[in-house]
Amino acid sequence: MTHWITYTEPSASRLAALLAAMGHEALCEPVTQIDPLRLPEAMPDVRPDLIVALSQHAVSAYLANYSKPAHAGALALAIGPATAAGLVEHGSLRVRIADPANSEGLLAMSDIVALQRQQTVWLLSGEGGRDLVERSLSGRCKLIRYNLYRRSSRLPELAPQIAFKAIWVGSVHGLQQVDAGVEALKIDRQRTMLVAPSERIANYAHGLGWRNSAVCEAFDLQATEQICARIDNGG
Repeated sequence: MTHWITYTEPSASRLAALLAAMGHEALCEPVTQIDPLRLPEAMPDVRPDLIVALSQHAVSAYLANYSKPAHAGALALAIGPATAAGLVEHGSLRVRIADPANSEGLLAMSDIVALQRQQTVWLLSGEGGRDLVERSLSGRCKLIRYNLYRRSSRLPELAPQIAFKAIWVGSVHGLQQVDAGVEALKIDRQRTMLVAPSERIANYAHGLGWRNSAVCEAFDLQATEQICARIDNGG
């Protein structure tokens, strides 16, 4: 049986490598396409008080097109390890990672809690998606949101004979795309294991009729082994 990884790259390949190392078969077929967006003008040539990064796609776009020497030394808060990876590798910013790796964990960080109205915060994000962080920070600081990419839907054509051991989704948007394709792909919501990155997304899936779900917040060998053991034991 096959694990269907619906994440975009590079997350999909990282997870597939972990599963392969454990002897599992994995299929990387994203249900979301990432389309870069160009900002109408360059980011300011000054260092903000804080940078908040909500996804690795936003980080990649920032580093490729908008990062400037003047930004060096700024504190950057990343929503999770995958989002932080590019910033850490780049090496010009001070990087801290939310724990747990979600919006709530990010908003609970001491640097967010202590924000003052006069401080400038850049929010690196994609168009649409969950706006909890933006709503929470609006009015508490000088917030500037930079939408650096757009998600669009993609439903792959999969062979009907594939038996899915589990489907891994990375966001509400990804879950919605999988759910929209259950009839075409002949997927049983009642029996198929759905692996989500947070309780929030798992609860959303339950509301759509998915009855067999698990939460895997981290992309490391130990967390993946634990989830796979649960899947192999029937959930």
